[in-house]
Amino acid sequence: MISGGNRAWQSVSLSAGAALDRLSDRIAACRNWLFLAALLLLAAALPTAGRLTFDQTIESFFAPQHPDIQLLKRTREVFGGDEFVIVAWRQEGLLTSEDGEEPVEVAAGAGEVIRSLADHLSALPGVDGGRTRDLQRLLAQSPRNRNTRRAMLKLFEGLLVSADRQTTAIVLQLEPAVRSAVPRHLAIEGIRRAAESIRPGCAVAGEPVQIQEMFDLVERDGNVLYGASLLVLSGMLLWIFRGLRWVAASLLVVLGAVATTRAVLVLAGTQLSMVSSMLNSLVTVIAISTTTHITVHYRELRVQDGLTAEQSLRRTFAELATPVFWTVVTVAAGFAALLVSEIVPVRSFAIMMTLGTLMVPLLILLVLPAAFASGKVVPVPGRVGLEDRLDRWLERMARAIDLYPLVTSAVCVLLTVITLPGLLVLQVETDFSRNFRDSSPMIQALRFVESELGPAGTWDVSFNVPEPLTAGFLDRVDELSGRLRDLQERGLQVEVVSLSDALNIPPRLGTSLRRLELIQRRQPDLVNGFYNREQQRMRIVLRSPEQQATAEKLEQIAEVRSVAAQFFEDLETESREQQSAGSSEATGWRAEAAAGGLFVVMARIIDSLLADQLKSFLWASVGTVLCTAVAFRSLRIGLISLVPNVFPIGIVTGTLGLLHVPVNIGTAMIASVAMGFTCSVYYIDMFQRSLPSLGVTGALQRAQAGVGKAVVLAHGALVAGFLVLTLSEFIPLVYFGGLLSLSMLGGLVSDLVMLPLLLRWTTPA
Repeated sequence: MISGGNRAWQSVSLSAGAALDRLSDRIAACRNWLFLAALLLLAAALPTAGRLTFDQTIESFFAPQHPDIQLLKRTREVFGGDEFVIVAWRQEGLLTSEDGEEPVEVAAGAGEVIRSLADHLSALPGVDGGRTRDLQRLLAQSPRNRNTRRAMLKLFEGLLVSADRQTTAIVLQLEPAVRSAVPRHLAIEGIRRAAESIRPGCAVAGEPVQIQEMFDLVERDGNVLYGASLLVLSGMLLWIFRGLRWVAASLLVVLGAVATTRAVLVLAGTQLSMVSSMLNSLVTVIAISTTTHITVHYRELRVQDGLTAEQSLRRTFAELATPVFWTVVTVAAGFAALLVSEIVPVRSFAIMMTLGTLMVPLLILLVLPAAFASGKVVPVPGRVGLEDRLDRWLERMARAIDLYPLVTSAVCVLLTVITLPGLLVLQVETDFSRNFRDSSPMIQALRFVESELGPAGTWDVSFNVPEPLTAGFLDRVDELSGRLRDLQERGLQVEVVSLSDALNIPPRLGTSLRRLELIQRRQPDLVNGFYNREQQRMRIVLRSPEQQATAEKLEQIAEVRSVAAQFFEDLETESREQQSAGSSEATGWRAEAAAGGLFVVMARIIDSLLADQLKSFLWASVGTVLCTAVAFRSLRIGLISLVPNVFPIGIVTGTLGLLHVPVNIGTAMIASVAMGFTCSVYYIDMFQRSLPSLGVTGALQRAQAGVGKAVVLAHGALVAGFLVLTLSEFIPLVYFGGLLSLSMLGGLVSDLVMLPLLLRWTTPA
């Protein structure tokens, strides 16, 4: 007996069938013209697509109004930037002494090396030469007093000179990107080349170097390994279909969809961000999955039904037009749901992927009709030798699900229960250096700097100063510096460099305000790094190791902010009380203190990406349910289709948590992108069309044999192709390739186990 819902579905399908038959006839008749249009479109899109640029700024990971980004921008405006590059090397005989006592002078030979390299590096485009700091120049500008020199060496210990006095460094400050004569990657590459030419083997490290290395590796490995993955995919498709014709057709759809999408983005003035760098890979997933389903269906019509090439083309497009359309719409709706994000790059990614998804059916319409029916002799797509075994395996699986639904359901529930707690213990990766392999030259340089000198991570506590600046306030700044140093006694690796340190260098003549004026005249660049007189803003510079555990880094940030907030709250209270008492020192000053910088921003990247992922995921789920419900005119089917989409995401991310694998840049977006890795619409469509004549059990077996085979072949090829990404030197790309493959395997289980179970349990007999 057929239920009312199924009768409605059958009635709608019959009425739409005639229209689809007519459309298929028109497509078949115009197939050569359509293929010509595909070639012209690709030829027009390729030159433009190659001009798509990459937004290589750290700000692209955050919402424009994110407080840490606002603070970073303000620091750059007030203090002239906070992007420091450290050039360090071992220098034997660095210091010398004329009287045989403790060495406090730079040796002549070492001083010549330092001066030559510093002058050369300072003249490079993109480097703010006036702010270059090196040991030779700073000591030369200070009084020739042993106690003063000793204090100066102590002040810059860990930054310009090591504790054993055998390693030195030059610290370069990069010009703000908006004022730089060259892009950031050219500036850093110039520093590396210049340093290597004058002092071979020296280490070049710093947060800007890590950030640029990330973008360079994503762009280089993303392009090279994507090309390699296409070659692997081509090999898999050739093995599956046994013909270059079918490989060429699939690749033309992929390349056409990718190139057209990128060309439209160029014309719209859009840039790729780190988030959207996975555009090519995801469009390829959608295109290969769809073309494989269509090609397998076409092959079965020619082999099993004995139809000609043109007849099979007409039937294929007539029968698959509806499920292909609703699959694409459902996937596009999932990506469009990311538009609710407050992060601009995520919203841009939503637009790009929605556009790329919609380009896939356009290219299929233009390419596949000619591939399926043009030419005097059209070969039949081949079969893998394992397909007979696959057919038997799918048949046994369908029988097992039908005979043992409770056991199968229990296994799925058990798997969910085991992995679900992992979602609650997911950790966020804050050590930016873990994005690179240990063998990376950049990581080796970072380790050298942090082991021989000191922490390479830079941030600060910045605050307003009263007008006029008083000696009493400078003394309080010295007190705050001491409180921050006290954090080291609690095991926190925070080194503090403050203007107070320079003011306390012997000889201490006069008040702190008087000493500040003397240092301002002698070493203005040193003072300007801490104090902007015009904008009445001062900062205390903090240095923390980049390579440290997540919990330790987050604890440092929280503790520093707590100490600073409490200190300035007390100071503002004192100021208000003095103002109420009518004191002559009262100014009504407000600190507007904040702790931030590149160190904090780099630690918060993943938090920023994850901030509204739950909201985006919920909207994507709503979109999936609505699209599927409309497609099949059944809310029940809409709700059922959600489960196979959510199941692999929960399993993969839960397993990450259980294995204590921290979430990095490559895995932060996996929940959003994995919504389109199942083929539930194809499965449900085949089930619904077979249900009236075959009943529930027969319809499930028919869907399992027909759609299941295409799912296995498509996902197998994609997994093999994207495992190539695990060869990248950029660890997030490795994770992205691996988790993309795992998510597709999870989608396979969802489509072939979870979905038939749900259809069996919920479909009326």
